[in-house]
Amino acid sequence: MNRFPAVCALAVLALAGAVAACGRKSPVAPSEAGAAAGAASPLTASVGAPRPLAPAAGAQIRNADQPVTLIATNGFSTKPGAVYTFEVATDAAFATKVQTKENVQESGSGKTSVQLGALAAARDYYWHVRSTAGGTTGVFSQTFKFTIGPAVSLGAPSPIAPLNGSQTGARPTLRVGNVSRSGPAGALTYVFEVATSSAFTTVVASATVPEGAAETGFELPADLPANTTFFWRAAASDASSGVAGPPSAAQSFTTSLAIDLARVVYLRGPNLSTWKQTGRIIAIDQDGSAAANGYMCISFTDPGWPGAKWIYGGDDPNFEIFANQWYFANINGIWYAGAGEWLYRGGGTCKAGQGTRTIGPDSGFGEPFTSWVPRVGELVGYAVTASARALPQMATVQERTDVVLYPWHDTSIQPFHGQTVIEFAR
Repeated sequence: MNRFPAVCALAVLALAGAVAACGRKSPVAPSEAGAAAGAASPLTASVGAPRPLAPAAGAQIRNADQPVTLIATNGFSTKPGAVYTFEVATDAAFATKVQTKENVQESGSGKTSVQLGALAAARDYYWHVRSTAGGTTGVFSQTFKFTIGPAVSLGAPSPIAPLNGSQTGARPTLRVGNVSRSGPAGALTYVFEVATSSAFTTVVASATVPEGAAETGFELPADLPANTTFFWRAAASDASSGVAGPPSAAQSFTTSLAIDLARVVYLRGPNLSTWKQTGRIIAIDQDGSAAANGYMCISFTDPGWPGAKWIYGGDDPNFEIFANQWYFANINGIWYAGAGEWLYRGGGTCKAGQGTRTIGPDSGFGEPFTSWVPRVGELVGYAVTASARALPQMATVQERTDVVLYPWHDTSIQPFHGQTVIEFAR
């Protein structure tokens, strides 16, 4: 039996298998294949520059409107997770950078922003922005210039009137000395506030008025409730720079009790309830002491009432009076009033003889005023009118001031300490 062919056949088959085995690659894990491929071919992102939006080129920003926020439209990136770098400099070449904000995360809104720290006032600034993503840092955007305006500061107004503890009429005028200022401030305005408490949680009246010369005032447009304590303050502001100064020190005042002029019994002179109010009491200075000659001074704004020819004789036939002092007394719950002393221009506003025991008889009003002896601390009413006695011969215009109440004082009965003049309005 010839066995060679069989052996040869097996050898041929073995050789064929070996050749086939040598022609195939050894198997490897898929993760290993991917890592090898990645290591061999690293991928980086493509990025496009963001576009600056705000502040816009040439923007003028008031110093008071700081801090500035830079806003840019997001740049293009082929990979997520972009971060931004914002630079601010005082020169267009960015040789002098004043602030740099790095690694600002891109916003999903399509706009990315960052808030700057305080910048020096009255200077020009330049800013640009670039993005980085997937290992690629892009180029800086176009450069925008903006300007921070000059620094302006304002002081607090100084209260003039009414000061703490003042008695006023129902519609006082609030007055402050104008504020100090630094920097190129524009036209100032003042905000006046009147409240029922020193905390100003309940403001009952307020107004914004332009600055006056040396001082600024505000006359309340409506009467305040009588016999009530109020607090007021004022603060200045400059709209051009956006700066508001601190408020003045709060001051208090108390409105006097009101007198219903339609219910007054007029013992001498006309019914004032129909007369037009064109003047305002400024101050009352009164002392019923006989030793002080019982002076009574009623200062008031002079509306320019015309003069009335004096009909009682004298050396000067052209002598004129233009006003009368008025007194109001509450006697047994009823207000009585009458026109008292004459006033003439150039003669001042003070009249003598209005003492505690002489004001009633001296007035010539008749009873019960003639027997009236005011008590220290008693509220007495005061006003000034155009000529109001010897009518109609000496009649001019039917105009008056407001009526204010002021506690009677007499230094011969009770020493008076503190302010001797009560200022009301101007």
